[in-house]
Amino acid sequence: MRHTIRWQDPTASPLALAELTIDPERTALLVVDMQNYSELPRRVLDTNLQLRDFFRAHELPVIFLRVGSLLPDARDQHARRRESWIRKPGDAAPPRVPRGTPGFEVCPELAPRPTELVIDKNATSAFIGSPLDLYLRNLGVQNLVVTGTSTNHCVDNTARDAADRGFNVILIDDACADGSEAGHCATMSTFPRHFGVVRRTDEVIALFAELLAPAAVAAR
Repeated sequence: MRHTIRWQDPTASPLALAELTIDPERTALLVVDMQNYSELPRRVLDTNLQLRDFFRAHELPVIFLRVGSLLPDARDQHARRRESWIRKPGDAAPPRVPRGTPGFEVCPELAPRPTELVIDKNATSAFIGSPLDLYLRNLGVQNLVVTGTSTNHCVDNTARDAADRGFNVILIDDACADGSEAGHCATMSTFPRHFGVVRRTDEVIALFAELLAPAAVAAR
């Protein structure tokens, strides 16, 4: 059943949409790069678990992304990314986190199920070089709730690309983390101007719990 919800702040931009009509049952959770190679996922693990459990309980798709090289020597990545990705000051060479290594895996607490998609990518946006767009459309997804790391890199690029492809994107402030607080805040302040909305975990769970309640579903 389609519902009209509060959407963007009309005072923030002349292009804002104050309301949006959505079908809540066509919503997926997109968990971006919550992987073992970084400590950032630990900062937002609890909120990601809350959202994952909510989506599973309502039988809505949960999709996990993993970033890194697809080949051990990272030749599948372009040269600048191959030499700079997760490289820290003073490193003689960037560490390699190719597919198949422990660091590439999703944090064990999130534990993707065999029935849930796990999509690998070697770029910041998950829509580059992966079948994500095709899979979302095959699943009938129209709305994306986006979480993960890093806010100002893979989360931001993936969320903006999703919005450009016509998906309704909800970016979750307290379920995303970045190594730079300024970078995190920049994404959260600029994204809702044109691309979608920013909400907190409790707000999204409360909204979709109401929209997906048996009474609301029975009214279809």
